[in-house]
Amino acid sequence: MSEAIRSPEPRLHFDGEVALVTGAASGLGLSHARALAERGARVMLNDIATGGGGKLSAEDAAAQLRSEGLVAEAISDSVGVEAGAEAAVEAAASKWGRIDILVNNAGNGIGGKVQDIDTDQLSSVLNVHLFGMFWTSRAALRHMRKAGYGRIINTASAVGAFGAPDTAPYVIAKAGVLGLSRATSLDNRDLDIKVNTICPVAETPLAQAYFDKHPELDTSRLTPQAVSPVVVYLSHRRCRMNGEVLSVAGGRVARIFTATAPGMTCDGLTAETVEKNLAAILSEDGYSIPTSSIDQYALQPKGR
Repeated sequence: MSEAIRSPEPRLHFDGEVALVTGAASGLGLSHARALAERGARVMLNDIATGGGGKLSAEDAAAQLRSEGLVAEAISDSVGVEAGAEAAVEAAASKWGRIDILVNNAGNGIGGKVQDIDTDQLSSVLNVHLFGMFWTSRAALRHMRKAGYGRIINTASAVGAFGAPDTAPYVIAKAGVLGLSRATSLDNRDLDIKVNTICPVAETPLAQAYFDKHPELDTSRLTPQAVSPVVVYLSHRRCRMNGEVLSVAGGRVARIFTATAPGMTCDGLTAETVEKNLAAILSEDGYSIPTSSIDQYALQPKGR
């Protein structure tokens, strides 16, 4: 594991830039909102949580930040509904006249195997994680493209990148987020709009059920506050990364990437040839990381 380099660069500050953070009443979202506001951003917190029972609503969380001298407002529309997702973006843009940063963090979770879940269960997760991010991103991009600038940070999961049993709706939704993020980054490279994805691990209310099933895991370092510095960097003008996926947990930050390898090439390919050459087909040797799907054509056989 590489040692961290302590940089003498000036402190990252947002000078009144406007951020929308979804799922911001608790956990990762509230931590991200506070971290951005502490560095000068004006933050709109979005969450459907109603509060009570020791839990905060978006309004409660925003009031808490304002009591700390930070600039924060709240909106409780659901990003799992198209009109609600667009309303959240417009609330930030209307309040402060711009939107510079979108942190898509809202989520829900339903367990189950592919063969057992019903369509409504899958839809309820997709609507929040995938469609919600699509709706907020589309609405925010209308403003960002006019301004020629923006930063979007989407929250996926290692579950989406690598899979996990018994959580099919969540796996499917988070894998979709990775595709949505890649498409958004490629579609906006003509302007200073950077779109990146985090796959965080943190002990949050949504993740609590998972950690309860795995008491052998040490969660002492898995705090939301250990994830937010990466969100702060990805939200800043100094960030030049685009289309990347970062694993973030407990002070560790690492790239997650999709790669392809040379594999095997054979004229007159047959099923039997595939079977005989599985070792070469599955070899990771000489892999490359395409920046878009067209890059793979460099690996294809050349015509005679």
